[in-house]
Amino acid sequence: MSLKKRFFILWTWLSAIAPSYGRTDHLSQSYSPHGARPIARAYILYAKKVWRDIYLNEKQNGPCFMRGKEISKVIVEGVKNELLVPYVDETLAEIMPQAAFLKNLQISGEDASASNTVHEFFPREIAILRLVEHVIFNKITARQEYDIESIQLIVPGKNNPPTYLDHTIATFKYKDVIDYFNKLPFESVYWYNTANAAENLTWIDAFALRLFGSRIIKVDNIDDATVDELYGHTPGDGNGLIASQQLAIEIDINKEYDLFEY
Repeated sequence: MSLKKRFFILWTWLSAIAPSYGRTDHLSQSYSPHGARPIARAYILYAKKVWRDIYLNEKQNGPCFMRGKEISKVIVEGVKNELLVPYVDETLAEIMPQAAFLKNLQISGEDASASNTVHEFFPREIAILRLVEHVIFNKITARQEYDIESIQLIVPGKNNPPTYLDHTIATFKYKDVIDYFNKLPFESVYWYNTANAAENLTWIDAFALRLFGSRIIKVDNIDDATVDELYGHTPGDGNGLIASQQLAIEIDINKEYDLFEY
């Protein structure tokens, strides 16, 4: 038996017999109150919080961004029909009022004197889905798991004149999104299989199977810095994108391989 395994067994035994002194044992609690697939802290060997941007208009993500059946459209309709609760930001601490949500949907910079009509962003203009998730190595199953905590709807800068800055519509608890999608007809929430329509999945299944393509934009760190801030020396130099790809290999592939030896 390796020294690491002996140490782990000893640590587990000591944790079980250690007195709590009237406090709740944090190891028995979930690592996140918002996790859709929470597990106890005691079962976690490794954890990292990761932010990923899914560019919905990319070919790999097309199955959930078909014209007229965009995932962004379905989510917006859920809020308008009061079936889904929006939040102000990724902390999920403050609910966004309906009026504020509708205002965020409005296109800014239009000439108010030209028309009294309020124009909203089209679903295809809300082309970024930002995931905040926990990447976890489960000691019990000896597998790496992904627990999505929240998603954000974002209008990319190119679709948001005159400022051309990314514009966040709202944030949602992913477990709320799961409950909402599960109440809708399959035809409204399916991930289209271009090779075989008989094998179409729901968006929830496709996300669980990691069928989407994404870019890591941040990994939790003490400075709360993004990948571009850490690795991009000048805007547009490509260093941030390269670093994001390297992080994806390290987190999604190499880390599970290394930890499996434990």
